[in-house]
Amino acid sequence: MSNFNKNIESQSLRFNELFSIWTHLGLNNGYIAANHSFFKHALDKDLRAIIVEFIEVLKDENKQLEELLKENNSAIPPMPRENLSMQLGDIRGVKKITDTEISAVLSMNIASALISSTQAMERSIKGNLTTMFGQFHMKNAVLGAKLLQLSKDKDWLLVSSTTS
Repeated sequence: MSNFNKNIESQSLRFNELFSIWTHLGLNNGYIAANHSFFKHALDKDLRAIIVEFIEVLKDENKQLEELLKENNSAIPPMPRENLSMQLGDIRGVKKITDTEISAVLSMNIASALISSTQAMERSIKGNLTTMFGQFHMKNAVLGAKLLQLSKDKDWLLVSSTTS
């Protein structure tokens, strides 16, 4: 049991809190599945490392969230079948997604995870639950900053040249 789950008050979670946990877990499951596909298409080793790190962050969050749902006798959202082997050699045919495109979508996914964490913090009454989602938020913020720096270093940022 995680430290946060041990410290969350013994009374049951409110519906809004359970809903936040359930939806956050479902969102994470979708991102894990998408990131497995991104990993297979990414050629840049640094981008692949960030993808793996994002998957690990999401899986760590999921463990804590699933535990809370189980403790409150709530159903766990379904998880897409996980692709266990993430080997570049498994790709058949022509590469269809560029590292630049993967970086852009991954940035949007990390931003969405940040928003989801913020919304969950807003809905939480229990301080320790708010703290747990705050930690999720900070891990994703750090990951987003790493991806932004990588995108700058690799010239993957698409900058508009229009002036007003």
